Amino acid sequence: MKTSETISKLAVALLAAQKAITFAAKDASNPFFKSKYADLPTVIDAVKPALNDAGIVFIQSATPSESGTLSLTTRLIHESGEWIEDIATAPLQKNDPQGYGSAITYLRRYSLAAITGLYQDDDDGQAASQPVKGQGKGVHKPTQNENYQPDADELVYLSSIVDQVLANKDNYGSSADYLEGEKLDAEEKVWVWDKLDSKTRSGIKKYTAEQKEAKQIQEGQGA
Repeated sequence: MKTSETISKLAVALLAAQKAITFAAKDASNPFFKSKYADLPTVIDAVKPALNDAGIVFIQSATPSESGTLSLTTRLIHESGEWIEDIATAPLQKNDPQGYGSAITYLRRYSLAAITGLYQDDDDGQAASQPVKGQGKGVHKPTQNENYQPDADELVYLSSIVDQVLANKDNYGSSADYLEGEKLDAEEKVWVWDKLDSKTRSGIKKYTAEQKEAKQIQEGQGA
């Protein structure tokens, strides 16, 4: 972690902010890990008011990194000019705009929660290290090929795709187009699909069917 030459005023402000920050509500489902976690908008809503009231702003920006990875710098700046920052890095499995967007969403969520001390109960990172036992009521049972287990890099990448889709869960068209643009293979598609809640899956299916029907009508009229 890097800091300004002094952080005495920032430290006092952070103490005040953390007294006001409790935890982020878990509102995004991750059925594969049988858990819920706070998505990026929820994390921002949980920390931003308390930080701003204490005279602190946060800035997150992409940082130059080695090929195949994405680094993100998160900086907290006090109104006095004092600051602290740290850098997080994740594998960039797909070197395209979609892969970039997925990874940066993933890093923003974890980095902001970490630097502010935000508590996220049963987050997907913790649950990923736990064996799955039983089926919770109302939880979607995974149907992916049991022989397919993403490695560490793939897990970060695929989980970030789930984050991105759930962040746009009220815009099924954008979610459907985003998933199509990722060019996932069959196993990856099933893995990601199993992480989405039933409402999101239904919305994406409906949008895709409507688009297919509209295309067929257009092609019929042009014949």
